[in-house]
Amino acid sequence: MPKIEFILPDGEDLYPINTVGISSEPQTARNYVPREYKDLSSFNNNDLRDPSVKKCMPFLDAMTAGYIIPFHQDYIITIDHDKKEIQVHTKLIKPMFHDSKQLPKNYQDGDKLVGKFSNKWIVKTPPGYSCLFMHPVNTPKTDFEIISGVVDTDEYDKQILFPYYWRRYKTEGKDQTILRKNSPMVQVIPFKRESWTSSFGIKKQRPDVSKWAGHYMDVYKKVFWKKKKYD
Repeated sequence: MPKIEFILPDGEDLYPINTVGISSEPQTARNYVPREYKDLSSFNNNDLRDPSVKKCMPFLDAMTAGYIIPFHQDYIITIDHDKKEIQVHTKLIKPMFHDSKQLPKNYQDGDKLVGKFSNKWIVKTPPGYSCLFMHPVNTPKTDFEIISGVVDTDEYDKQILFPYYWRRYKTEGKDQTILRKNSPMVQVIPFKRESWTSSFGIKKQRPDVSKWAGHYMDVYKKVFWKKKKYD
């Protein structure tokens, strides 16, 4: 079974390890299932004909895929909308920034403010494996959104920094919030690099419906779904 490693650098590389410590370690994403999802009823109004998203296995599989790197410190974020500036205050590691001019003007939230979260972990995967780093999937809306990226973590041996958009947006004045230590920062999904081809066509043969005929609920889970494992 492939193994992903989250490693603290030995010595004062980018961050002072003796100050930051070993806390806030990455965990499997299933340990970060939001309370809002756990408390959600499987059926709306207790009607078995009206399932909620809690019965959707693809939704859960995406939310629990891979691992979560949490924030290792509190971030107090102050947005000055008049000056179009992000002010970040922390106790341990100084914040870093991207200039929004690096992005095309019409690229998603390219007109909004862009920052960069620090990360103390080196992520290593076996040869031939990379990682997709992205905003935590199917979680409650946050004030920020991680800008996704793929890193060849079998070769790259440095800490990866995570740029983000600031999503909560006003036209004027100041806006302030706090991002708490140990809350989810970024989702990490390792995958094997492979070359793919594609084809297109029309399926003339009628599908075999015998496997799912007669089932009213949980058809995908009972017939098609396969368990995924991240430890």
